[in-house]
Amino acid sequence: MEKKIPYIYTDEKGNPLYRQIRIQKGKEKSFYGEKFVNGQWIKGLKETKKVLYNLPSVMQGIRSAKKIYFVEGEKDVETLKEKGLVATTIAGRR
Repeated sequence: MEKKIPYIYTDEKGNPLYRQIRIQKGKEKSFYGEKFVNGQWIKGLKETKKVLYNLPSVMQGIRSAKKIYFVEGEKDVETLKEKGLVATTIAGRR
């Protein structure tokens, strides 16, 4: 069974810029990106300015002098967010 999980990257105000789609099929995983243009998701990330994942929370964390964790992927960021921590990653590091 294939499962698609979107991880949306936003600007500092929370507006969508692009997303990484994680495709999980059993133990195997793959990724592809889509950019947000004129209200639509378009496959590919060419000419897309990369930003940190979870950017609004990272910026708030900096203002509040919180520890910010830089982790391997979006799934790890989401796990740490559930624990009340501030974390980030960046698409395309794989």
